[in-house]
Amino acid sequence: MRTTADQLRDVLDHWRSGTGPLYQQLADAIVSLAESGSLEYGTRLPSERALADSLHLSRNTVTAAYQRLRDDAWLDVKAGAAPTLGARARGLDAMSLQDRFHRILPGAQAPLVGLSSATPPPAPAVVTAFADAQAFLGASPTLGTGYAALGDPDLVHAVVARLRAQGIDAQPEEVVITSGGQQALWLTLTELAGPGSPVALEGVTYPGVFDAISSAGSRPLALPIGRDGLDVAASIKLLRAARPDVAYVTTFHNPMGTALTEDEALALAEAAAMTGTTLVDDRITADLALGGVPAPPFAALGTGASVVTISGLSKVFWGGLRIGWLHTNATLAAQLRQRKAAMDLGSSALLQRIARELLTDSFESTLAWRVAALRESLDATVDAMREYAPEWKVRMPDGGPSLWVEVPGMNADRFAARAEAAGVPVAPGTAFEVAPGGGASHFRLPIYLPPEEMRLGVKVLAERAA
Repeated sequence: MRTTADQLRDVLDHWRSGTGPLYQQLADAIVSLAESGSLEYGTRLPSERALADSLHLSRNTVTAAYQRLRDDAWLDVKAGAAPTLGARARGLDAMSLQDRFHRILPGAQAPLVGLSSATPPPAPAVVTAFADAQAFLGASPTLGTGYAALGDPDLVHAVVARLRAQGIDAQPEEVVITSGGQQALWLTLTELAGPGSPVALEGVTYPGVFDAISSAGSRPLALPIGRDGLDVAASIKLLRAARPDVAYVTTFHNPMGTALTEDEALALAEAAAMTGTTLVDDRITADLALGGVPAPPFAALGTGASVVTISGLSKVFWGGLRIGWLHTNATLAAQLRQRKAAMDLGSSALLQRIARELLTDSFESTLAWRVAALRESLDATVDAMREYAPEWKVRMPDGGPSLWVEVPGMNADRFAARAEAAGVPVAPGTAFEVAPGGGASHFRLPIYLPPEEMRLGVKVLAERAA
């Protein structure tokens, strides 16, 4: 069991600022662990003497650091007792898991413009496939039992070919077919994340991950993130300090649309290999490059890190095509394949057969069509923001299907409530934040809808919600 002093020693050993007095660096290290969730509200810190001895610091240095933290309301102190982390380290005041996920799902009634879910309408190839499944498949769509509990073999081979094209040396026994990327993520985290241990996440992230963390009995650890995405250097320090079982990273960040460079991905993978942290590489949106280049898959970098790669078809073809997959070592894949089969008897055999044909014959053409449509809608959305909401701030995305929009001075939850009442529901930034404040004044704006609908949505949001 790693103690608080162990975590602080690791942070100080790798502290890169090199500026300011040592007591301030110690105070900053404690704050960084508290803000990330590695040290929680109520954690009892070592006494001044014990921490000084453990870190080989003077007691005066520790005394000054603790005093700074008391002055800034980070510590609660009672006479005769060791200090504990105070209310500033409390974490989220508790948006429930149901509330988080509800914020990104479409409602029961059709909205004027639905912008809560970053899920695409069907591509032309999907419309063709479902209009006449028998003609599309060249065989009856109702063959056999309808089960493919362990994965359609031909679909597995198509996924392997896709992974190999991305530089991953995949084998069929290392692939698990799932009911979309969400199930792949849930299966992975509930298998790998230990009770009470941290799971490292980007500071704002996909809300669907929180249910999996809760089901595993784990807790989220916020990796620092800024306007340009993940702060890799600071994240590596936290990995070394907290040594989480799992770190979950998205290729084109959901919801910000930023991307790691190849060097950043390599540094992160090397750190994960050193700390024994399994990287969950969510590449669901990796193909949707708009202005940037996605980092290579972690599994293709040759660092020796343990990696689970997740992907699927929903972001390119259609949200209703609930076919995803994960790639990992053969032993873990076998365990997850059996868990998936026991959970739901496998994804529909019909959907898997359709997915096999789409992935084999229509992926590249559909991807080109989808990216062109996203770019057209992105241009219309940005033009509409300039016209109707010039005060909104947004970073142009490297890729992915969304914009991360800042409305200065806006309360994200009130904005979302007014937007829903106006018929244009959006997901507030608070649904994505791991630690308080990460989503403040922000909302996610998906850009899957046609340009004219995006313009209308922005106009209504600017007039009735902001």
